[in-house]
Amino acid sequence: MTVGRAFRRLAILLLLSVLAGVRLPAQGFELWGGVAQGSPSWGVLGEAPGMNFGVLGLRFSRERGVRARTADPAAVLEVPSRVTQWHFDLVPLAMLSTPYRSLRGTGVTCPRGSLCVAPQRDDAGLFPSGSAYGFGVNPLGITTRFRNDRQLSPSLGMAVGGILFDRQVPTTGASEANFTAAVEAGLRIGAPDAGGVALAYRFHHISNGGTAAENPGVASHLVTLVWRYGRGAARTSADVRSAAR
Repeated sequence: MTVGRAFRRLAILLLLSVLAGVRLPAQGFELWGGVAQGSPSWGVLGEAPGMNFGVLGLRFSRERGVRARTADPAAVLEVPSRVTQWHFDLVPLAMLSTPYRSLRGTGVTCPRGSLCVAPQRDDAGLFPSGSAYGFGVNPLGITTRFRNDRQLSPSLGMAVGGILFDRQVPTTGASEANFTAAVEAGLRIGAPDAGGVALAYRFHHISNGGTAAENPGVASHLVTLVWRYGRGAARTSADVRSAAR
């Protein structure tokens, strides 16, 4: 796949992300980042083992079905105990350790449908020379937060998107443009109507979806630290009762 085609594919994802941002004015903002070491070998979910992945993201979110704060001084404002948030992420930085050198087409007999690469160099550091760097977007994401009115609030969510790297990953026979999917479980620490921090675990998957000669996915157990800013929209008692139906 050429770099031009890779850029066009990611440009479509970026456009979708921008459109999502226009349609969903943000109530909340999060800065998040994390690193995963030694990707596992999990079949179609991850066929490239031992790779390190790092990411930095900006998340913009809006609570589903929440209306603006009421101007009626007689209305009782409540913080709902469970909320669902739509969100999208901008990913200004993604890192993946040095790609494997593919042996296909070099005269080496490679089993059909399996990873066929040269042994990885034992370079020092998480992201040594030759590592891949990129950027991307997650234009579609949803998270449900439980016990939202408490100081400790767990959550479950998912997000899908894409990353464009500066080289083919995770092998030299794969693609620069890759799709991503993640499921996550997190814990917010602090009051629901103020900024604070959160911890999240993400099972993160990267692959090119079969658009290149090789498509070995990368699975990552990503632990992220989240700094959040923004006030959730308060609801009147009637809003909360309506949402519960």
